[in-house]
Amino acid sequence: MKERPSARLILLDPQDRLFLFNVHDPKVFDPANPFFDPFWVMIGGMVDPGEDFAEAAVREAGEETKLPVTGAPHWVWTRERRMSWRGTDVMHRERFFLARTDRTEADTSGLDEKERSWTLGHRWWTADEIAASSERFEPLDLGPRLKALLRDGPPKEPVTIG
Repeated sequence: MKERPSARLILLDPQDRLFLFNVHDPKVFDPANPFFDPFWVMIGGMVDPGEDFAEAAVREAGEETKLPVTGAPHWVWTRERRMSWRGTDVMHRERFFLARTDRTEADTSGLDEKERSWTLGHRWWTADEIAASSERFEPLDLGPRLKALLRDGPPKEPVTIG
């Protein structure tokens, strides 16, 4: 099975809102929990060969939103899961990093052609809005996880999530 190291950014603005993309690509799904409608996902993507996961998360923020990351990102969550990626079985090895930005105006002109084809929009969400929403988020329990992260701060060691 092909492996895909991925870095995700839990990017918070000064009001503790999380930046998320609304995406839709029915050819990319979790076979254990298939879902083919649009959903919300954090900034992120594949870690390039020789690149550090945290560096990849910051790079992706720059490429996808042009939002600056202020301070060092903190690795808070990790997840491994099998995905069907346009007909190929892929083991995603994801690391999620908590980071902040001092701006809220995103510029998505840096999305490549593939990313533009599956991106429907973006917005800033509060933890309460996520928890109260009937829309789908990745990870599925993002609302309570984000609330706990904001309340308790980053864990001393990364937490494995499902």
